[in-house]
Amino acid sequence: MRRSLAVVGWVLGAVALAACGTTVGDPCTTPDDCGDAVCLNNAYTPGGYCSRQCSRGVADSCPAGSQCIRDGLAHDLDGCFRECNNDSDCRTGYVCRRVKDQQFTVCIGPEGI
Repeated sequence: MRRSLAVVGWVLGAVALAACGTTVGDPCTTPDDCGDAVCLNNAYTPGGYCSRQCSRGVADSCPAGSQCIRDGLAHDLDGCFRECNNDSDCRTGYVCRRVKDQQFTVCIGPEGI
């Protein structure tokens, strides 16, 4: 019985660690910082910004808590950005704004997208 409980505990711990990981909007300097996501590191993403390529209008194209933004990664390449209600929902150096023709607000750098 003890061994079974130990195995169950180990499996649950491994699952919990796997669930922890990079979140859209996390800072980055290299792609490795973002796991299987993309590191945007340019003038409009101070400190870098972990994102993912997405398809607007496709359900679950972005992880929970983020939205797909037209041309968010590059021209003709949509990207996921962290959702927000106000600036305090964003990390330091970022602001909560509606971008382009979207109906929701996301955390972006002060220079916009």
